[in-house]
Amino acid sequence: MNRMLKQITLIGIVFGLLLMIAIVSPVSSAPLTGAQGSRIQANFMNQDPDPADAGKDVDLRWQITNTIPGTVEALKFRLDADYPFLFEAGDSPDKDLGTSVGTSDNKLYYVLHYKLRIADNALKGTYNVTLNWNTGDGWTKKEFPIYIDPKRADFVVGALLTSPEKIIADTKEAKLSVNIDNIGKGDAQNVKVKLLLPSGFTPTYSYSDEDSPGIILKGAGKTTNFYVDVDENVREGEYKAQLEITYRDENDENNTYSTKALDLLIPIKPAPYLIVESITTTPEKLEPGSKVEFRIKVKNTGNEKAESVSLRVFKDASQPFEFNEKSDFIGKLEKNDSGDAVLRVTVDKNAAAKKYLLDVELRGIDEKNNVVIFRRTVPITVDKAAPTLPATGIFGGLIAIVGAAGYYSGKRKRKNQ
Repeated sequence: MNRMLKQITLIGIVFGLLLMIAIVSPVSSAPLTGAQGSRIQANFMNQDPDPADAGKDVDLRWQITNTIPGTVEALKFRLDADYPFLFEAGDSPDKDLGTSVGTSDNKLYYVLHYKLRIADNALKGTYNVTLNWNTGDGWTKKEFPIYIDPKRADFVVGALLTSPEKIIADTKEAKLSVNIDNIGKGDAQNVKVKLLLPSGFTPTYSYSDEDSPGIILKGAGKTTNFYVDVDENVREGEYKAQLEITYRDENDENNTYSTKALDLLIPIKPAPYLIVESITTTPEKLEPGSKVEFRIKVKNTGNEKAESVSLRVFKDASQPFEFNEKSDFIGKLEKNDSGDAVLRVTVDKNAAAKKYLLDVELRGIDEKNNVVIFRRTVPITVDKAAPTLPATGIFGGLIAIVGAAGYYSGKRKRKNQ
């Protein structure tokens, strides 16, 4: 009878323990990691799904084993989870398991469960969450890695091709062909790309900084084309632009549009850079009807020498200049070298006195035998003609002089008599 009573008592104790344990199951997974220096063993069991997906929920489970002898009155847990984890799936960071009885049997444990939402724009990677627990003697904590791999479209910049192949300062209508690769796990639909340009770069014409490649399948890519002008003051180097990609993901249940920004480096190559340094005229003062020599000093301020440099003037019919020759050869200009072009001009006799803007073209050849061309403007001022006496005035003046001479001559003769 006593033996039967002891068996009943033992069964009652075991049953009581089972009622206090949330879920009891044998561990059949790979070796688990527990917290060091604590008699509460917290071992990460799994995440579901694995990997987690952006915009979706993920279930996290820990095996909690209490090896503290006796009873813990209040076993509390808190999960610290920063971005991209959100407590929007109906769960709370704090959980209280209440009274916990210690055990030396590693087959008896609690299952601690958290359900989190992954942010919509979460990127692929491993992120840590921190599990904290308190038995009444202070908090213990341990980090656990959670893996996220969105089943969404994701982009990287592929190859950049330019036309001309060598973009230099003062390049007009340069074509930038940029490959956009979708490295994500979903197709991207209605893709539109806008090129955000740095200072010194402008779109060649309206909407030449935008392109619409449409659908970019996962694991594939498409080429986008843009046309830009490069300012004449842009120097050699790499300039950071941005590609603003707007798209709709095929796996987005809400069919919302997403935006991703990618950096794009635009290379500006070394090249000659020709400017008009100064202009002098002989004579210094230009008058209507005069013959003049223009001496135009050209300087290479670039970072490459220029071969076969020449200057050519563009004659405007509205300007009062007649050129003997419209071009002159200067020759080779090293970096920071200057050379002169000389043009001989006749100013129209009816030229109005004012400043005229003369368009000239500076042309050279760089070290890779590419022709470089620069358009410059040279100011030329025509002054008023020097005042002249009218013919009647001259004739009258001569008569007066002759008359005066006769008067004094006659007076002298009378005196001598």
